[in-house]
Amino acid sequence: MSKILDKKKLLGAALLATAPIVKAAGTGQGVSEGGKLQRGVNHLTLEEAPLDNITLCVGKDSMMGGLTSDFRFMNDNVAVVINPFETNFVQMTFVVSHASASDDERVLFLVYSTQTSPSPQIPTPRSLNKLQLDLTFIEIVGQYDVPSFGMEVQAPTRIGAGNPAARVKWEFDINLDTSVIPGMMNNGEDTIYVQAALLRRSDFDAGEFSNMILSEMDTIQFVEQKCPKLIDGRRVIEYNF
Repeated sequence: MSKILDKKKLLGAALLATAPIVKAAGTGQGVSEGGKLQRGVNHLTLEEAPLDNITLCVGKDSMMGGLTSDFRFMNDNVAVVINPFETNFVQMTFVVSHASASDDERVLFLVYSTQTSPSPQIPTPRSLNKLQLDLTFIEIVGQYDVPSFGMEVQAPTRIGAGNPAARVKWEFDINLDTSVIPGMMNNGEDTIYVQAALLRRSDFDAGEFSNMILSEMDTIQFVEQKCPKLIDGRRVIEYNF
């Protein structure tokens, strides 16, 4: 599993290096703001869930039901309690939906930055969600190969037939390093912003990041010892896992 501060690959450097090419490539056909939502085609959904040794702080009434009785998704804005004297890391699960059927091999990656950008620094005309992270501070925290899977013709039944285009969820765990994050907090970097992206393998290898589709941006705040009283103006509920 990846640690959040492992600098195995700096996406920001690659994106900044290819920015002029991406801008030129981004003038083709795309989707406009407010366009029709097509799950897995022009946008992804990113969700977080607690896993192990973790205390999460969420605004009241913002916690949604999850996959099972002991697996719950959180709101898009959560806080994580960091206590370096209790454990070396805490674990969170990230769930990305909805990778649609494709004959292409693709790359799914989760990126974070400690800063946001007021406007997208790289155009992504195929994606309804735009890149909101500042490239200067961006890193890949998780990178996963998505093999090709195509359309499967479904046999008709009396009640109808299944759609031949399947969509999948990708679930992966991230270790948050409690020995390093306190140093970030002391430097004023107590909040990270995360987005997921999906891109053809050939485009990823060529640095053509304009062709990626993105999730919404989620916010994770690191807090010391205990939860804050309010998040997004809502009274906070603490969950220990």
